[in-house]
Amino acid sequence: MTRSSKLPVFFYAVLATGLLTLAAIADHHIDVEYAEQMPLAQDSLLLDITRAGDTLVTVGERGHVLTSTDGATWVQAEHVPTRSTLTTVFSTGKRTWAGGHDAVIITSSNKGKTWTQEFFDPDRQQAVMDIHFFDENNGIAIGSYGLYMRTSDGGKNWNEETVDPEIDYHLNSILDLGEGRLLIAGEAGYSYRSFDNGDSWEALDLPYEGSMWGALRASDECVLFYGLRGHVLESCDLGTSWTELETNSIASIPGAAEQDGVILLAANSGVVMTREGSGPFKIHHHSSGVDFAAALPLGDGDFLLVGEEGIHRFPETTGEGESDD
Repeated sequence: MTRSSKLPVFFYAVLATGLLTLAAIADHHIDVEYAEQMPLAQDSLLLDITRAGDTLVTVGERGHVLTSTDGATWVQAEHVPTRSTLTTVFSTGKRTWAGGHDAVIITSSNKGKTWTQEFFDPDRQQAVMDIHFFDENNGIAIGSYGLYMRTSDGGKNWNEETVDPEIDYHLNSILDLGEGRLLIAGEAGYSYRSFDNGDSWEALDLPYEGSMWGALRASDECVLFYGLRGHVLESCDLGTSWTELETNSIASIPGAAEQDGVILLAANSGVVMTREGSGPFKIHHHSSGVDFAAALPLGDGDFLLVGEEGIHRFPETTGEGESDD
């Protein structure tokens, strides 16, 4: 995609929008609606999943947070200070963060059992779409309409900045490649890279002008962007050049995971795509038929998928049924 008529390719200095630091608000200082305990929370819409040490943590609609130590038995967290839909969850060290609609950000220090609200601003009408922390103090939150915030104190305070001063398209997923190198997959063909841990950003030149919903490190050298209508892009030079990979599917892809050289793409309508090494994608049809949102490797070739109707497995267990194309 040529950007000469829209946007020159150069590093954008990250501009602070005003001098005001967005102070985090502890949940005991404000009136907070806590997520309700629901007997079928495990079967509700879940939008992301991560591993916090030996515990699996998944998040979704109505502030639902569930944890598990085996991927089979799940317990809903009792102290979650939001009823906003949670779209993302991330863990490093002894801390876990989740974010979502109403620009909410919550954090846990006990692997998702209990949570504290760090940020909440429904008036801005933006959603946190992804969170990444480099350590327990320094992190980034990105989201809808160009949302870009950074913290250096574990989320107690968030500084509002900007990736691109000329547009405010959605920023959907952030990928850390180490040594200060970051990628952001975004909306409408606008995606970005940074070589200085997010201090400045450069617009990428992608061969597809549709939205990219996620980013995955596929190997030591290569990354994948994936998103709308089955489009998958691969770069093996830190985003300088991209190749569109053939998936033979028009199912949109919200989630992905890698395990032992196998790439799994979790898509809409029960479609799951797998790729071994540099081979072609193979299409599978999960018997649930649901729209998936995220995937997590479990080991031994197994994956957990979350999305509509909660938590699913791939490959499916005996008796669930699965068809391949």
